[in-house]
Amino acid sequence: MKNFLILLFLSIFFIINSCSFKPLYNSNQFFSKYKVEILVKSKGKYENNANQLKNILDGKLNSSSSKSSNLKLIVSINRYESDLGINKNLYTFRKMLSFDVIYSFYDKKGLLTSGKVTNKASYNVTANTYANIVSKEDASKKLILSISKNLSNLILAMDFRRKISP
Repeated sequence: MKNFLILLFLSIFFIINSCSFKPLYNSNQFFSKYKVEILVKSKGKYENNANQLKNILDGKLNSSSSKSSNLKLIVSINRYESDLGINKNLYTFRKMLSFDVIYSFYDKKGLLTSGKVTNKASYNVTANTYANIVSKEDASKKLILSISKNLSNLILAMDFRRKISP
């Protein structure tokens, strides 16, 4: 009976330990402890894109209980517009809106990582001025939201070569 209980205990123990789930990405609790200062630079006045990008990144990277630190994310926005051509109805044409975001992430010792994130969208241009403004703003908002999500995921999932010193 004693051997049976030991065998039962060991078999249950090995079954429970062998059926574990290991996630591909570990949650990075380091960034939730420290506040990341976010600086957004742009050459021109692009509607409200710089403020939107800063607010979305601030929401993703910082929490309300963050301690102050020397972590700094510097982001530069460049916007490009180009014509795509005339549509079949000959009254409208399409424009392509492209955002290039160049980022650098620093800590107390220096540069941790840098890179570039690019995204593109297109919108219709018609004879109606109000519709043109609304479609351009809508394309800009969607691009900024997509770029900010990509950038925050890149920063949070990054495996740095050296230890981060806030």
